[in-house]
Amino acid sequence: MEIKNRTGGFLSQPELEKELQQLRQENIILKNQLDCLLKQGDDSAIDTLREASFQQAILIADLRKKEEALRKLVITDGLTGLYNHRHFQQRLRDECDRARRYSYKLSLIMIDIDNFKHYNDTHGHPAGDKVLLQVAEILSDKARQSDIVARYGGEEFAILCHSSLTDTVGVAERLLLDIDAAEFWGQEQQPLLKGQSEGSLTICLGVAAFGPSMKDPGELVELADKKLYQAKKAGRNRVVY
Repeated sequence: MEIKNRTGGFLSQPELEKELQQLRQENIILKNQLDCLLKQGDDSAIDTLREASFQQAILIADLRKKEEALRKLVITDGLTGLYNHRHFQQRLRDECDRARRYSYKLSLIMIDIDNFKHYNDTHGHPAGDKVLLQVAEILSDKARQSDIVARYGGEEFAILCHSSLTDTVGVAERLLLDIDAAEFWGQEQQPLLKGQSEGSLTICLGVAAFGPSMKDPGELVELADKKLYQAKKAGRNRVVY
């Protein structure tokens, strides 16, 4: 995500935090000026008061906009726009706590792009980045509104689902078909998988359900990762649960 400063340039996260601090300081100065004008009660100061009030309103709106931009910048992956690994881990902890406390269903899908290193080596990293972005868009578009979709790292994605294992497997199987049906540039040069007549870009998915006996969210990730590994060993382009 790119955020522009007041002169039109793009801000990095540290620069955005610095500009936010400056905006907050300017807001305090304006507030003090307004308080002084109000105490004076001088009619000649009314125009100045109105102008200062207008400037403060603009400043506050800009401040809120940049605070929201910073919040999104901190929790999203820079390439795909999905939640990043750090934020996903926090959401995972929170959702596991709620699932344990209120006994509701929670499942995790771990996703890996098959033979992604081969694609990168063949077509280059810029093309690989486009594939990551395209896969992320499909996952985000096809996932349910309540699902939490994240880029877990590299070519790996994660989806946290508020549903039973059976329902979540259904989600995973639909995603498998959606990716298989999509067109990716250069996919014909991917290694042939069992049953394929031509190369294509595919994914494998591991699905696991949260259990009340799980003491740590890492256990859910470990179980879903284990299923993902089994999907890879079984020939890729499949769901294992």
